[in-house]
Amino acid sequence: MSCAAPCWNALHFHSSGCPKCARGEGHPQWVLNVNYPGAKTRQLSLRPDQVPRVRKALKSYHQAKETLEAISELNQYLLRLDRDEARERKA
Repeated sequence: MSCAAPCWNALHFHSSGCPKCARGEGHPQWVLNVNYPGAKTRQLSLRPDQVPRVRKALKSYHQAKETLEAISELNQYLLRLDRDEARERKA
C-alpha cells in the first residue's frame, strides 16, 4: 500500500517478537500497525479497552480515504473532459 500520509491499516493480535512467544507460549496483545511513507512500520501496543475506539477510528479513516480517492478520480475525469473540449474548440 502506498500512502502520502501515515496509513493506519492493521489491528491484530501480537504473536511473535517476545520471549514468551519465542517459547511458543504466546499471549493475546492487540497491536496497531502504522505505515509511514519512506519509513519503517510503527507498531503500537493497545490495551483491551482501547480496541473498540481504535476500530471505530480505523473505520472512519478508511471511509475518509475512500472518499478522497473518489474525489481525486472525479477531478481527474473533469480535467480530461476539459482538455478534450479545448482540443475540440481548436479543431
